[in-house]
Amino acid sequence: MSNVVIQPPLFRPLPLLGNPHLQTVLSHLFSRRGLGLPAQMTIVPLPDGDRLAVHASRPALWRPADGTVLLIHGLGGSHRSAYLGRLSQQFHDHGLRTLRLDLRGVGAGERLARKTYHGGSSADVRTVIEHLQQETPAAPLVVVGMSLGGNIALKLAGEAAKRPLPGFRAVAALAPPIDLVGCAGLIALKRNRIYERYYVGNLIKQVRQHRRHHADMPALPFRSTMTLREFDDMYTAPTWGFADGMDYYRRASALPLIDKIAVPTFILVSRDDPFIITRPFEELGSTPRREVHVVNHGGHMGFLGWDGAGGIRWAERAIARWVIKMFRHNPR
Repeated sequence: MSNVVIQPPLFRPLPLLGNPHLQTVLSHLFSRRGLGLPAQMTIVPLPDGDRLAVHASRPALWRPADGTVLLIHGLGGSHRSAYLGRLSQQFHDHGLRTLRLDLRGVGAGERLARKTYHGGSSADVRTVIEHLQQETPAAPLVVVGMSLGGNIALKLAGEAAKRPLPGFRAVAALAPPIDLVGCAGLIALKRNRIYERYYVGNLIKQVRQHRRHHADMPALPFRSTMTLREFDDMYTAPTWGFADGMDYYRRASALPLIDKIAVPTFILVSRDDPFIITRPFEELGSTPRREVHVVNHGGHMGFLGWDGAGGIRWAERAIARWVIKMFRHNPR
């Protein structure tokens, strides 16, 4: 029998914000970049010579045994993303250290890597964890991924079943595209063309900006009207050794690995998300360690509704509560 948790009544959109596109767009527009706690940056070397930037914020009385949360941004994000700043503040208020990761080629890491990240970059995150946990290998760690970062986090957790990570206690994901094939098909629909153009435009801008720091890299003939699949065929796949975009989507998706995850898992997604296919979440068989919450409304990374604590970022509060509970109920 499935233990998937389906609880539509839990989230109620703010008045007049039941439309998924309003939730998606307004949530983004009302976010301010640069939010977040003061942080100390650490540079982590990767096996291929690239490097990553990690930004650590630590409460004054924090000790390694108190716990660390590693936060992974979504497509087009960085450690400066407002949702990471807001989550960092919630964890900080409960005595937890937070690590906000810049995936390859973005944020403070623009100049540090020749490659840019992709949706299955779990090996990079593993390297970061192993590097930062060298001094305190048994210190408890929870990984939280947002949108594309959620797919990376879940993929990492599935792979950790065979290759355990030091101190890895739990994983949480908000709106993760665990079936990249299905999500690529969904965003390619005519009704979602505005989102596809937005994301592809940002990706092209990111690659061109990246080339300014690595002038020997070839210039590619990007078109402003490219689809996401065309971008991944032209850039992502050859950069990372995939046969084409479809091969990338299949091999980078977390879905085949989710049943292998051995640590407590929290996944939250909405049925009306414009470009996250939710059927796989509905069909997931569960274990007592895994919570899958599929709610009726929220759009993509929206969930603008009262959170029970005076705020309107309902999903972020739900994730923070679950993560904090993991540390309190699973002491070192």
